Amino acid sequence: MYKKKKNNGQNIPIIQPENQSAVLAVIGAALSTLGDGISTIAAILALEESQQGLQGNSNNDNYNNMQKQIDYLTTEHEKLKKQINNQNPHRRK
Repeated sequence: MYKKKKNNGQNIPIIQPENQSAVLAVIGAALSTLGDGISTIAAILALEESQQGLQGNSNNDNYNNMQKQIDYLTTEHEKLKKQINNQNPHRRK
């Protein structure tokens, strides 16, 4: 795989051309795996954000429903007070 070249008494490894493609394939696979990991993390974050958004909408819907019920009950309460006051005009309001 490697051929050593002597330079000033030092052995320097040199990659042979037939092995360069294998080395590049390994490097490419490593980068691809890293990219897949980053994509997976991004997908998980997007899923969590969408779930939080759905929960927020659900809470908002619950709040709106409760507000409508409170408004309805307040209106009914006022009607009952008027009916009672009309039946007993001497009673305090």
